[in-house]
Amino acid sequence: MSSTKLLFNLFCLLSSLLHLQVESSCINHDTELLCTPLDFSVYNISLLNFNTSSSIQTIHLTNSYYSGSLAETINKLIIDGYPYEAFDATFNSTFTLSSLLIEHTRLSVFPPWLCTLNKNLSFIEIDNSNIERILEHDLNLCFHLKILRIINSNLQRFTNHVLSSVFLQYLYLNNNNFTEISNENGLNLNQFPSLVVLDLSFNQIEQISSRNFNQTPHLTKLYLSNNALHFVQLNQSLISLEILDFEGNRFLQMDKQWYNYLPHLTRIRFPYAHFCCAFKNVPRSSNDKRIRDNKNYLPILSPSSSVCSPLPDPMTPCESFFSSKFTRFIFLIIVCVSFSSNLIALIIRIFPFLASSCNRWSISTLFSSNLVLADFIFSIYLIIIAIVDIHFKEDFYLYTQIWTKSYVCVFAGFTYTFGIQSSIYALTLLTFERFHTILFSFTRQTPWRLKFTLTVISIGWFVSFITASLPLLNVNNFHANSLCIPFRMEYLSDRLYLSVIIFVNLVLLGIIIICNGLICFNFSKSHVRTLNDARATVKILSLVFAVCISHMPLIIYTLFALFTYSKVSNVSGLRLNDIKLTVLFLQPFNSCFNPFMYSSLSTFQWTSPTRTTTIELGRPKPVRKSHSFSQFRSKSVVFNRGYHPLRLMSVTSLDYRSSSLPDTP
Repeated sequence: MSSTKLLFNLFCLLSSLLHLQVESSCINHDTELLCTPLDFSVYNISLLNFNTSSSIQTIHLTNSYYSGSLAETINKLIIDGYPYEAFDATFNSTFTLSSLLIEHTRLSVFPPWLCTLNKNLSFIEIDNSNIERILEHDLNLCFHLKILRIINSNLQRFTNHVLSSVFLQYLYLNNNNFTEISNENGLNLNQFPSLVVLDLSFNQIEQISSRNFNQTPHLTKLYLSNNALHFVQLNQSLISLEILDFEGNRFLQMDKQWYNYLPHLTRIRFPYAHFCCAFKNVPRSSNDKRIRDNKNYLPILSPSSSVCSPLPDPMTPCESFFSSKFTRFIFLIIVCVSFSSNLIALIIRIFPFLASSCNRWSISTLFSSNLVLADFIFSIYLIIIAIVDIHFKEDFYLYTQIWTKSYVCVFAGFTYTFGIQSSIYALTLLTFERFHTILFSFTRQTPWRLKFTLTVISIGWFVSFITASLPLLNVNNFHANSLCIPFRMEYLSDRLYLSVIIFVNLVLLGIIIICNGLICFNFSKSHVRTLNDARATVKILSLVFAVCISHMPLIIYTLFALFTYSKVSNVSGLRLNDIKLTVLFLQPFNSCFNPFMYSSLSTFQWTSPTRTTTIELGRPKPVRKSHSFSQFRSKSVVFNRGYHPLRLMSVTSLDYRSSSLPDTP
């Protein structure tokens, strides 16, 4: 008898200690009971004392679970940090429980008994779980269910073998692993006929068709942002749609007449601005439709920024590269002249190098060959743009995102930046060599060392390569516009990148202009002025004009854009049409002009009064006959001391003083 009483007292003591431990791990916060035990625990109505506070309406369980019946006052249950893949026991609340939140768990099996035991549920959320498939559920038994959120999980398939209608209005399945919307292997929308809002953003859906929405006539909001959509087909199934989000789908393609299928649309977001081009250009008569709202007929919203976004801006206009066939024809002529002339000049330069030893290479020939190669690289960029324009023609803006995100666009932008920067550097070296030859004739008779010359040329190529490679490291970007040139100004690094390039180009242009100006000034101060002096001056002025008209407009325009850039509104003042004018029509002018002035003409030397031409591999030597070239004495504009300017040893692109008698003024 005494032993039985002792066992009973021990059982009561253990029960009281267990109840005390449970109470010590739960804290009341007004209407919420928060339980956070150190070890995983399973609670039920017998372990939780609800008599102490009858106002508790929410139970929040962390690292724990609830089984059995819930108290009649509980309308919200939160299960946080459940460590197992499935619920081993059930919980039920037939009339009171309306909200269920399951967060940060290892749950991989969707509980198929939720609505069977909790018919009053109106809100279910499962966040951060391991659920991959939902093949069986009883959501059709929750007659009051309005919102279902299964987010930040691994969900790939949501179907039901027993097809039944679920009276669900808001379905959020974002941040999962859906690859398709279908009745068999993806999301079966036929079981949600009352659906109003569907969120499938941040999934991996590649294709979608309107026939998937045949059983959702009330759908008004559809979110499909940040998927892998390649093609979207729309029809009258989505006639009630008001909000549609396609943002973040990099390779999206749609029917050109998509706006005809969405008469009630009030907002639509696309990944690129060109999708709004067709909607923006819709005639007003086609929008003269009316819808019923509160027994009043209201006109549909006209195309504006509140409907379709992003709208085309000055950098993404709704047009092709060229607005007319005439401009396209002029550009093709420029491309042909630039490519063919530089290719011929490059071939002419290569054969002499291959036929002679490196010891016989002349400095001016190296510099002019360097310039030809740089201009040839730039002409490759022009060819790429011409091919893209011929391929897409007037429909280019529809494929802008495919072009700008392609590797060909990256290659085109690289060749543009690399070719332009190396060209202006090579032209600076060639100009300085000619300046040093003419104004310092006697000093120049001691030629520069070949190693030094190749080092200077290599530095220019290396710096140009680094400049063209920085956009590949997201210092500016080749994808910012359809020309694939690094003209982005969104970030500080972008503006700093453009500022450094402009500063360097201005310095190089200054050197070119100053050196050519001093050469012309030296010609004007000569005691003996010949006809060839005038010809050389005209050539120099032509070269300076070609350089200025090729580079200065874009530099001035970029400087203006940098100074007028507004970080708040992200407005830079850049217009793609203006950039196209400078990049496709003005900058190629120099690459077309250089081969004739520096290469084609430099291979010929006047050797007789009859002006017959012969091809020379090296620098021409002066003819010693007194009647072949004019000998004269002039005064240096630099050191003011007399010397014989050996102009016939200048850059071979200038006319040699080949007249038999000097032409006096």
